[in-house]
Formats: sequence, C-alpha cells, structure tokens
Amino acid sequence: MFWIKNTSGKKDAMLTFAFLAFSVVTLNILLATFGRISWNGFEISFQSMDAAAMTAYLGATFTAYVSRRWTDSKYGDATDKSVEYEGKKESGSKEE
Repeated sequence: MFWIKNTSGKKDAMLTFAFLAFSVVTLNILLATFGRISWNGFEISFQSMDAAAMTAYLGATFTAYVSRRWTDSKYGDATDKSVEYEGKKESGSKEE
C-alpha cells in the first residue's frame, strides 16, 4: 500500500488518512459549488455535505494524527516490533 511520508521520512498511515479526508471534503465543497453539470444529455448533480458530517469526518482523522504525533514526540520514536519483524523477513534473516 502507498503511504505518504512524514517530515521524518517515515511512511505514515495517519498522515495519509488525514490527507485523503481533507481531499474528499475539499473536492465535495468544490463540486457542490457547481451544483449540476450537463454535457451531451448527461447530467450529474452534486450536493454539499452537512457541516456536522464534515466536522466529524475531519475532526476524528486530524485528532488521531495530532495525538499520534504528540505521543511520538513525548515518548520518543519507539520501534514498532511488527515493522522490525517484517523487515527481517524481507531481508531473509530469522528473528531469535
């Protein structure tokens, strides 16, 4: 899977999810601005999201991202054992 890299150069799932959430809401706002698009008899209409739904969608995602960054900065960058194990499997060495 493709993950966006954070400022430390590490793949970051929460940053990827936050970027996707922001993109979905922004795209919805832009499309809802037009309301309806017609071309050669094909018509499509866009409705805006409810403000509470957008807030819940963005709020949960950004809160998770910020709290993870805060935890990393407070407790250091602890090694994730699952990532370490997968790296050893790929390189061919066995975990002892």
